Amino acid sequence: MTRAAAEKAPVTESPGGERIDQLVSAIRIRAWLAVLALGLVAASGAAWAWFGQVRTVVEATGVLVAGDGPRPVVTTGGGSVAEALVRAGDPVGPGTPLAVVVDGKGARHTVRSAAAGAVTRIAAPGTPVGAGGAVAVVDPVRGPLRALLLVGPDRAGALAAGQAVRVGLPGGVLDGTVRAVAPYPATADELWQRFGDSLVAGGARRLVTVDLGVPAWPGAALAPAQAEITVAVVRPVDAVLPGGGRA
Repeated sequence: MTRAAAEKAPVTESPGGERIDQLVSAIRIRAWLAVLALGLVAASGAAWAWFGQVRTVVEATGVLVAGDGPRPVVTTGGGSVAEALVRAGDPVGPGTPLAVVVDGKGARHTVRSAAAGAVTRIAAPGTPVGAGGAVAVVDPVRGPLRALLLVGPDRAGALAAGQAVRVGLPGGVLDGTVRAVAPYPATADELWQRFGDSLVAGGARRLVTVDLGVPAWPGAALAPAQAEITVAVVRPVDAVLPGGGRA
């Protein structure tokens, strides 16, 4: 067939009434779009594998504190509380009388605060106390805001000072860093003396102190906190291929 005859030949139509050349063109466009889409997906996956991050975290719960948190004020000798000189919420300073304890011989001993702050708990008159027993608890109120978290011994071994922490609060989220990890589990008595019902371990737990980088605000002490401690950050490619695919 000559070129002139070919140009005059009728164009075959598909059963749907479409010209064959138009149909072929549409199929080619769709094929290229599919290839382009697959290429974009592959490129995105490769970028995430090389430049993305996978975090390994330890979750923990605890409370907010100002400075070093509430501290028990103890007696040097045993006896019973004869008189409470302050009430919960009262501000105190160094040397402020908190309570009077009567020992087994009837001698009266005044227990005084060692630091400034506010009284969070005070023993009621008649309460028996042993030598070194807590008569009151004083919270510093002011100071840097920190979180005290409880972590099980099986996870505490992965924690170290300087690790990043994200702390969820009733009003938002704060980022901080691990300040210290207690070497031994906190006892139930220790936690009760300092925090009462606000921080209960429910088993062997180690205290983790987190610096949050802002001053404590009024009412922040003993507010509940939930945290994620980042113990490792790796690229996805490093998690799959040793050395990140490098020779």
